[in-house]
Amino acid sequence: MKPKKINYKIEDPCHADWDQMKPETQGRFCSSCSKTVVDFSTMSDFSIVNYLENNKHQSVCGRFAEDQLDKTYLFTKPHHAAFGFDLKAVALGLALSTFSALPSQAQNSALIEQHDSINEPKVMIQGEVAMTYDHSNESFVGGKIKLEGKDVSLVKVSLMDAASVELTSIKPEKNGTFKIPLDWAKNPASIRVSAPGYGSQTIYFSNHKSLGNLTVTLYEQRMKMGKVAPSR
Repeated sequence: MKPKKINYKIEDPCHADWDQMKPETQGRFCSSCSKTVVDFSTMSDFSIVNYLENNKHQSVCGRFAEDQLDKTYLFTKPHHAAFGFDLKAVALGLALSTFSALPSQAQNSALIEQHDSINEPKVMIQGEVAMTYDHSNESFVGGKIKLEGKDVSLVKVSLMDAASVELTSIKPEKNGTFKIPLDWAKNPASIRVSAPGYGSQTIYFSNHKSLGNLTVTLYEQRMKMGKVAPSR
């Protein structure tokens, strides 16, 4: 089936302060309009189209980087197999379709070999290898913030728990360094680094071998936020 070309636009711009909204799983909760603003700025093209097409009959508020709105997306509608289909073939097709839509970052990941015996041909599967580190013996999270030559006093470093609830926040030192004590009883899981006019960064502890020397760079990013609609 020929893919459908879709463009999206912000139909009703919103000027609420993103940094003052309460973090949620898919974005942040805006108290002004009492709904979740979905953060599309961190999503892949596949995830953006999949979410918006599955919710096209609902009113969706979103946050985009400008370049995400200045592009054309492709969407292929799923089709249903006839009766008597081969379940294994369908499962394999779904797996391949899902894999083909993964972001480009996975292209540089390692290869995993899967085989039951030495006499069978090797099946090579390319994908991102997840690794989780144990940080229970570390007493703080720290590192340095880079802000492209701007004053780091604009930066806020927030310690977040596993449910993306802010535990505490600090300002970095003048040289950009920061250090936050860790109380593991509160289940800390990440830090969120943000500054007005810059794309925020969330650093998850499970992805880093050490929490004592993190480096976070914030890039100036023009964002648009509001009600999302297809652009005709």
